Amino acid sequence: MSKQSGGRSTPAIKFLHGATVGALALAWLSGLAWGQSTKYWESSGLDAKATLDREIMVPMRDGVRLSTSVIRPKGVTHPLPVILIRTPYDRDGELAHQDKLVAAWIAGGYALVLQNERGRGWSEGRYQFVGGARNDGYDTLSWIVKQPWSNGRVGTVGCSSSAEHQLGLAAMNHPAHRAMVAMGPGSSIGEVPGVMTHGGFYKGGVPMIDWADWYGTHAEINRAYLPSDISQDERIRLTDRYSPWPTQEVLDGQKKRLDQSILEFPSQDILRRMGSAATDFDTLITLSPANPRWRRLEFIHEGDHPRVPALYVDAWNDFTGFGTIKLYQYLQNTPNQFLIVAPTKHCKMQQATEHTVVGARDMGDARYDYEGLIVKWFDHWLKDEPNDVLNRPKIQMYMMGANTWKTYGSWPAPGTKPLRLYLHSDGRGNTLHGNGKLSTTQPAMEQPDAFISDPLHPVPSSGGGDPDPPVQDQTAIELRDDVLVYSTDVLREGVAVTGEIEVVLYVSADAPDADLALMLDDVYPDGRAYNVTDTMLRLRYRAGFDKPVLMKTGEVYRAELVGLITSNYFPPGHRIRIHIGGSNFPLYERNLQTGGKNYDETQPRVATLRIHHSGEHASFVQLPTLTH
Repeated sequence: MSKQSGGRSTPAIKFLHGATVGALALAWLSGLAWGQSTKYWESSGLDAKATLDREIMVPMRDGVRLSTSVIRPKGVTHPLPVILIRTPYDRDGELAHQDKLVAAWIAGGYALVLQNERGRGWSEGRYQFVGGARNDGYDTLSWIVKQPWSNGRVGTVGCSSSAEHQLGLAAMNHPAHRAMVAMGPGSSIGEVPGVMTHGGFYKGGVPMIDWADWYGTHAEINRAYLPSDISQDERIRLTDRYSPWPTQEVLDGQKKRLDQSILEFPSQDILRRMGSAATDFDTLITLSPANPRWRRLEFIHEGDHPRVPALYVDAWNDFTGFGTIKLYQYLQNTPNQFLIVAPTKHCKMQQATEHTVVGARDMGDARYDYEGLIVKWFDHWLKDEPNDVLNRPKIQMYMMGANTWKTYGSWPAPGTKPLRLYLHSDGRGNTLHGNGKLSTTQPAMEQPDAFISDPLHPVPSSGGGDPDPPVQDQTAIELRDDVLVYSTDVLREGVAVTGEIEVVLYVSADAPDADLALMLDDVYPDGRAYNVTDTMLRLRYRAGFDKPVLMKTGEVYRAELVGLITSNYFPPGHRIRIHIGGSNFPLYERNLQTGGKNYDETQPRVATLRIHHSGEHASFVQLPTLTH
């Protein structure tokens, strides 16, 4: 079926599995969005320096074709090194995001290839998170090296999802894949030593339901696509007229519906209630951390051995940072692996200024010449240009609080010493006005602290994880009676913390299951308490994600919380603080505390949890410290 538009016969636009819809209907599906596939190209002046060949349909081994653009500098006839960006997002937006680099590459004699992964943009196929990272990425590299404009050397680059595809591809070790720059790639890290978050979907076995927003916006399994039997010219005309991307009006409406839907039970129906098309979230929310179906996603895992020279760049205030650092630790003995960690939030490293502020916290001058480094990186690996890009520390990390860059030769940072701080109180650790303390003195006989965990009145998310801003003053949270607060005395000497933080809590509850949500704060002399790092633990997984065990009323259990990592200097006059609650919502799923599957339940149970700190049950926080 086709519809007439201005006297031109417009081919039907198809849905996967055979359904069809006319092109005018597609405009409605896209929120009445007009195509803007070259908006940045036309406004940037690139058309005076380069040529753009777009809507090239590159075939994969299974016959699916991926929508691809190629940009080449004008007047160059010899084969060129190639920069590849594979993304689920608007390719024009990718150019805009890296505009300084794009200009440098065109001037430096590179060809750029931008491709939408399968199921996104106008690429064919069903969408899956990082789907095709390995085979599709490999096939794309093989296609590139066969092109007359390619010299057979390819580098990959991108941030967030445009970085996540690089990890699975790097594991394939394609001979043309000469170098990579992966920024904020932690959401494609599956199981490596010390990490079992499945791309950040879990923290401590608690689903990060904030993913529902991303899946509902970017990850429909079934979607409209163009017919396969039309010319490249016709594809260009259609993509200029219609957009596969939702308008801001559509996104705003979805966010409003999500904000309501996420308050309701069960959690497995969050996207269905808001009217979202089917996504993988509907299934993933039902999987336990040990479910073998996670292996179907094309994450990078222990057992993969990528040899591609890599620059990994991430941020302390990014929920993907922990996974990226642990991946680097796993790969650090592989040649030519480097790590940079900034103090910013997700994919904002390049926007740091001489007065970088994250949330309300001043991070100082966090600037770094990422563009200069990346240009030199690819010049070295793709063009054999002699430069000093490898004469650099293996690890560069920004120490917050001290507001300075630090360098290390390996991870964990050499020379760290443990500072163990024990929890103390006389049973009145609730709120920041209680008497919860942290000190190096081991506890003797002390009363446990109790708090109520009510899924209908959860502790609200405030910074950490993925909220905006990711750094916030925690004072309002720490005034809640269902939050336990433990602080050191005012520091006489500064404490520099760099590395993974160990937390062991002894806990009992009157429910078969519950969650622990813990946050580490830097408390300023005026009382502001800025979050530094946070984590969760679903207590059924205290013995391991593959060994769920429910609790018995009154029995005390040892619970180790992992995933806390930072580099932060606590100056003299500050205090170190942790606070503990039973939820961190709506960033993470609420535990209904029945011991059931949770994702399909609608009737929550109120629980009382107790944190024990005595000679027999000495709960503690252990900080890896360095000489400042």
